[in-house]
Amino acid sequence: MRTHKSLITWNVMIAGFAVGAQEEETFEIFHDMIRFQVQPNYVTLMTLVSICARTNNLRYGQELHCYITKHGLKNYQLLCNSLIDMYSKSGRTSVARRVFDTMTDYDKVSYTCMIAGYGMQGEGMKALDLFDKMICCGIKPDGITMVVVLSACSHSGLITQGEMLFEKMSVLYGIFPHMEHYSCMVDLYVRAGFLRNAEEFVDHMPFEPSTAILATLIRACQAHGNREIGERATKRLIEMRSDDPNHYLLIANMFTYCGNWEELAGVRKVMKDKGIIEPNLLLAGLFEHMQDVGYVGNQDFGV
Repeated sequence: MRTHKSLITWNVMIAGFAVGAQEEETFEIFHDMIRFQVQPNYVTLMTLVSICARTNNLRYGQELHCYITKHGLKNYQLLCNSLIDMYSKSGRTSVARRVFDTMTDYDKVSYTCMIAGYGMQGEGMKALDLFDKMICCGIKPDGITMVVVLSACSHSGLITQGEMLFEKMSVLYGIFPHMEHYSCMVDLYVRAGFLRNAEEFVDHMPFEPSTAILATLIRACQAHGNREIGERATKRLIEMRSDDPNHYLLIANMFTYCGNWEELAGVRKVMKDKGIIEPNLLLAGLFEHMQDVGYVGNQDFGV
């Protein structure tokens, strides 16, 4: 019977359902646990708060926060980190900061979660101030922290600060930039409309850019009306033979925007070969547009 189960058994059950993304079942087990007067510990609560952060369930999260405060568990660092993460992802950065400020012991995760919250809300300067405080406290950032702070710069248009941080990564912090860091920098430039900077940055990467990076650049070129850079990025994306249907939609739109009908026909053939999406549904409208602008050729577009 459940009344004889130990705390460890309850925690294993809760963790199991949590891993299986069964939110309602997880909380049902927790409520059973309380009903059978088994006192949860910080491990139990950290698992539940993490679920709330992942599913953006602020109502359950706030109830758990009250339980944590009422039962004197708010001094556990891991538990506080989970609360900061939950409130940050829910956009409640002021509440997350209050939890942060009540802590007596911080670690890299504490700062990273709080910086991420500020970044998501476009409060880049607050994110940078907290990052500086983290460094002053002698806490060394890792690759994840740098992704978070670079992303904060991107969402707030802090070009110079982002460039300086990217340079400091390897020089001061000994962190070799990975694809995620380069992606943040490309996003930083394209959000500000600095498409030439973004293209040059991609060209000087020490490895081939990801399809996601090229797609980001292409979308920005469409938004800002830059056909030259957009077409170059599009041709590079084609060469990578992506299996993502959205990339081929993006490519088709770019070639349509540029009036490059021959390349468009080639893209359609690739899509047919890959069986990614029904071409008639995708490009019928494009073919009509080609007719409207007076493009008449011998290519078989199959529409």
